Amino acid sequence: MSGNEFRFFLSCDINLPVTFRIERLEGKLPPPKPPNSDDVDSTSEERRPELYVECLVYIDGAPFGLPMRTRLESSGPSYCWNELITLSTKYRDLTANSQLAVTVYDVSCGKSDGVVGGATIHLFNMKKQLKTGKHKLRLWSEKEADGSINTTTPGKIAAGIPLDIMPGTDDHAYFS
Repeated sequence: MSGNEFRFFLSCDINLPVTFRIERLEGKLPPPKPPNSDDVDSTSEERRPELYVECLVYIDGAPFGLPMRTRLESSGPSYCWNELITLSTKYRDLTANSQLAVTVYDVSCGKSDGVVGGATIHLFNMKKQLKTGKHKLRLWSEKEADGSINTTTPGKIAAGIPLDIMPGTDDHAYFS
């Protein structure tokens, strides 16, 4: 291989699952809501957030494949998962309009809707190249990532809570 040789692959030729790493959550979480009077476990002690991240690919605005979750993390602030996520979706299934929807949930509040925030990121850039490298996403507080084509939770904006995602360690699957 000479020094000026350039290699590329078409995503439709890559029969590997989409893989990326969820690194950490930085910033301050929204303040906890006061417990409802009808809650059974409404104690005066301060609750410790227990967070997990759910990731799902959207293709042309529709969910595709199965969502994947990280483990619970309660060692914050500066919640660190450093977890490799492998989705059921393969690179060959992706289109230029594919997006990754990332939502952070808090299960310590005892409700099924303990959404901390969500963000959506396009998997391909404007040149239709798969994005690589580390990306810092901004979460939309108390909103699930929607994954629609005109998303209401874009991860690349100037305000919010940053969630670091970095590429997988496998040399065959790069994304963040």
